[in-house]
Amino acid sequence: MIMTMIGLSLVATLVLVGVAAVGSETHLAGYDLSQKKAFQAAKAGIDDYAYHLHTDNGYWAKCTSAPPPHAINQEGSTAKRRPVPGSTGSEYAIELIPATTGPNPKACNPENIVTATASMLESLGDMKGTFRIRSTGFSGKAEVSITATFKPASFLDYVYFTQLETSDPVTYGDEDTIEAAEIQCAKTILDGRNKEKIPGTSQYCRTISFVSNSTTRDEIKGPLHTNDALVICGKPIFGRTASDAIEVSSPPKGWYKTTETPGGSCSFTTSPEFVGTFRTNSAVLIPPATNTQLETIAEEDFRFEKQVRICLSGDQMTVNNSIASGPDCMTGGTVLYSGPTPENGVVYVSSGTCSGAYTPFETTYPDLSECGNVFIHGSYSGQLTVAAENDIVIDEDLTTSSDEGMLGLIANNFIRIYHPLAVNPENGELECKNGPGKLQDLEIDAALLAINHSFIVDNYDCGSSLGTLHVLGAISQKYRGAVGTGGSSSSGTGYIKDYVYDDRLHTITPPSFIEPIQSDWVIGRETLE
Repeated sequence: MIMTMIGLSLVATLVLVGVAAVGSETHLAGYDLSQKKAFQAAKAGIDDYAYHLHTDNGYWAKCTSAPPPHAINQEGSTAKRRPVPGSTGSEYAIELIPATTGPNPKACNPENIVTATASMLESLGDMKGTFRIRSTGFSGKAEVSITATFKPASFLDYVYFTQLETSDPVTYGDEDTIEAAEIQCAKTILDGRNKEKIPGTSQYCRTISFVSNSTTRDEIKGPLHTNDALVICGKPIFGRTASDAIEVSSPPKGWYKTTETPGGSCSFTTSPEFVGTFRTNSAVLIPPATNTQLETIAEEDFRFEKQVRICLSGDQMTVNNSIASGPDCMTGGTVLYSGPTPENGVVYVSSGTCSGAYTPFETTYPDLSECGNVFIHGSYSGQLTVAAENDIVIDEDLTTSSDEGMLGLIANNFIRIYHPLAVNPENGELECKNGPGKLQDLEIDAALLAINHSFIVDNYDCGSSLGTLHVLGAISQKYRGAVGTGGSSSSGTGYIKDYVYDDRLHTITPPSFIEPIQSDWVIGRETLE
């Protein structure tokens, strides 16, 4: 009997322990679910604020006076809350975090744009021009906070940026057509670019499509922005994950089928794949008319005039006035500089008496020129921005050799890929074939900005395939530049594209890189508290 009672006691004890354990696990599981709901609610608050900020660029300056519905509080309060749409009991509250350099008392002041700016926007350091909000999500007894830092949109936020999704006017050949195309083709599709022919001609502005076919597929490996609309043939891929913004300034749909444009033909079913988050009616981003502001930033020893060639090696650079100066810029010509890259990271090359318009057809390379052109190549380890009053020509691989290496190239006109044509030995005339010095499978690690024209391959319509053009960084241009013809590595001319966004550009930028004069706000960083 005694043993039986002891056994029953042990069983009862084990049952009680089991019930307690199950209850504890149930409680923990419930709390974990609440935590997840609170996190999603905090994210919803960030998304809600970002949406209003996109709709109204000055929303941040209204502080807590923004029109309802909103849940905006000064820092330290979560009194104003808003339920998460479609949720059961989850809420969020937004706090405005004043600038660390702001006046006292520290709170967002909506009296006017001056007081709002002083109280919310950071004025010093790496975070200059940014502001922060904190979104706290609530679900049951759980609460989670996320701090988001907003910054003005930059060309460096995108692996691919264009103002206009059409060919550069210089590709139309004769001077009269180019002049007419500069007017008609400078319109967006929405503004009527394709409604009329180029004046004085029988042709419309060219359609450039993102495409896929039976063998190849355009894939944008990063965020994208165009002030225009996309044109689609097939099923190209846009973005790598949902965090990549795919932005078009055109409403309402934001993209057209190739067959919806004059003369456009496409034999494939049209249906783009937006892996990134697609957004129409995005803010228009406009660069300044010129890069000459960088001339005043560059130190005197790093201001050059007329055509130069720059060879990069680690944190060193050599500058020569001859493009036939050898791979290290030391053979032939005149060495203008050899030593460390500039302390402030900016090099500027201005023009002399520059004459003659660029054409990508039958392009040649004079050893000397009055134009402010930069021929550049090499491997770099530091941070540098090179700007040219005219063009920048990449004449060999341009790569980084360190995690800290960051290069910006900014041309007022074109950023070009060196591609010489063959010369007929009998008559000395150019032939539509690849010449000596062709660049096969070129690699470029840089942020590129062609302010008034394009990123383009010289003589892109001639010669056999040059393989793949690998770009790790960001490409920004006014018009879409051609880098080849044909759709595979075994057919067509020039290059097929492999453009990948350098995610470091979210937080590290080339020195004094030019920003838009008209901009939107984007989230630069999110921190879970």
